[in-house]
Order: sequence, then structure tokens, then C-alpha cells
Amino acid sequence: ELIPWAWGAAGAGAVCAFLLRDSSGGRARRWLGLEVVRPDGRPPGAAGSIRRNLPLLVPFWNLFDAWPVLRDGEAERVSDHITGIRVRRAS
Repeated sequence: ELIPWAWGAAGAGAVCAFLLRDSSGGRARRWLGLEVVRPDGRPPGAAGSIRRNLPLLVPFWNLFDAWPVLRDGEAERVSDHITGIRVRRAS
């Protein structure tokens, strides 16, 4: 009886970590020399990170959202265009 709750908690934690992964600029992206920023140059914060990453959890919308990037590596995701958040080379 405890195992389903533990798996549910682990899944919820993983979803929260995924949604908040860009809140401070994205650690994995920093390893690649990239940063996620708002139009004013600051990190997107928790709300911006959730708005940016939530579409990736919706089936089929995630493909629509990522399609421009798959076609052209320099393109921006649809959710990035809507939120104004940009991925740029770290300086």
C-alpha cells in the first residue's frame, strides 16, 4: 500500500523538478554554455520556468512546440516566443 504512494510522490517530484529546471537559468544549459533569460536579462524564475516547460508535458503539443527547433537549431520554441523567454549563448 505504501509503494504506490512512494511512486506517486517520486513522479510528482520529478514533474516539479522538470517544470522548475530553468528557474535559475538552467544548470545543464550552463554546462553547454547557454542560459535561459527573460527579455530583461534575468533568469525566468519559477513562474517563467513553469510557463516555458509546461507545454512539454502535454502530449502532441510538445511535438508542435519543439518542431521549429527540430527543423532549424537556431529557431525558438513556440512557448519561448509566447513567454518572451530566450535561450542564448552565455557570455
